[in-house]
Amino acid sequence: RKSMTAVRTSTKSMPRRMLTRVRVPMAKGAVAISSSFDSGNIKVVDCSEAKDIQLEIRKEPFTEGTDKRHHFQWFYFRVANCKGKECTYRITNAHSASFSPAYDGYKVAYSYDPPAKSPTWTRIPNTEYKPNKCGGGKELVWSLKSEQDTVWFAYFAPFSYERHQSLIASCAKSPVAETSVIGSTLEGRPMDLVTIGQGDKKVWVIARQHPGESMAEWFMDGFLQELMSDSKAAKALRKDATVYAVPNMNPDGSVLGHLRTNACGANLNREWQSIPKYPGYVAPSNERSPEVKCVLDKMIETGVDLFIDVHGDEQIDDNFFAGPQGIPNFSQRLEDLYVLLNHAVLKSTKEFQVGKGYGDDDDPTFRAKNAKKDEANLSVASNHVASRFDCLAATLEMPFKDTTKTADAKEGWNPVRCQAFGASMVSAFVPLLPVLRGDIGEEGRKWVADAKEELKGEGTDWYQEGK
Repeated sequence: RKSMTAVRTSTKSMPRRMLTRVRVPMAKGAVAISSSFDSGNIKVVDCSEAKDIQLEIRKEPFTEGTDKRHHFQWFYFRVANCKGKECTYRITNAHSASFSPAYDGYKVAYSYDPPAKSPTWTRIPNTEYKPNKCGGGKELVWSLKSEQDTVWFAYFAPFSYERHQSLIASCAKSPVAETSVIGSTLEGRPMDLVTIGQGDKKVWVIARQHPGESMAEWFMDGFLQELMSDSKAAKALRKDATVYAVPNMNPDGSVLGHLRTNACGANLNREWQSIPKYPGYVAPSNERSPEVKCVLDKMIETGVDLFIDVHGDEQIDDNFFAGPQGIPNFSQRLEDLYVLLNHAVLKSTKEFQVGKGYGDDDDPTFRAKNAKKDEANLSVASNHVASRFDCLAATLEMPFKDTTKTADAKEGWNPVRCQAFGASMVSAFVPLLPVLRGDIGEEGRKWVADAKEELKGEGTDWYQEGK
């Protein structure tokens, strides 16, 4: 790893087989920093002074064809030999990160036991995103006096690949679930699919197209555990629907410590279709996005009646849906179903809201606004699936920071809350099943009318926009 301090002896007269790696001795009492593990990402610039530890986030491979940039924002690393020391950490290239303004108001998370079954990740209140000492842009700065010899820092609580294996194993052991591999990643990791239920309606839930959005797999953990349970809602959903779940769409990027891309730098949520916006770029493809291709092929085989793509948002401090209002075939039926989806989730959990969301990038309140017809990017999963299958589809976003109404000052948005939010989705889906196809009927239309009034009372009328 680039962060290791090492020098290589001269190669001019030395046979290749005799090359040696010489490690520079660590200064006595110095802290030791590493990201050489699953999901790790950091580069040490200078850690000689505990009160001025300078770091950089490693960049991901260049995203050809679509984003046309090197993404980076996710970090996760371990600090040892730090017990009782007043340490200050500075990520000096934070100002160049993919979503650098989102560091404003963000609080770094730390843990003393990341592999625990239910790990505690505590937020650091003194985190600041502020101008650096040399005037060369802002940096992310925080301080911590560790209570233990070793501490881990992360952008959000990681969901490791080992934890992913445990999730698949727990599903494989369940009498109501079936696990299968439907393809492989660029680096040869399996694309795991969990299938639960025997009903006619086909429900697809995928997560973590963007690997650094680890809250998405914590959500899937809670969703799947609840769906395999004996709860009334779980039994009803299994009876009337077949649920296809992909807990991790991007295993390679997850292991490599990427925020946004897979092993070759492809942004999977821009790989669902070739579009004029990216001229000459073919997607999905086995060469750059086999992860998307195998899932889409399976969707074509099964059909789709409801699709949810689970993500995390760096900036907005709440949970919300982003809908497919801008697709060419968006209809009154799809609008009604999207209203009912928001209403059903709002009723199932206190962790959801409908006022904030995507819309005007310059609006500091993040008031949700819909795209106008034909403005949707069809290379985005939820837009593509809604258009292709004429079905209810949405992107679910969760915060890296915290929610507004249910904020937790100590831990912010965290794994336990992600799991509970995922579990609540099971009961939210059940009443939607009868209206997903065909005419919703008088009872359905009354539900839509009542839901619109209730959503308006929650501070939004986005369903009236974009027409």
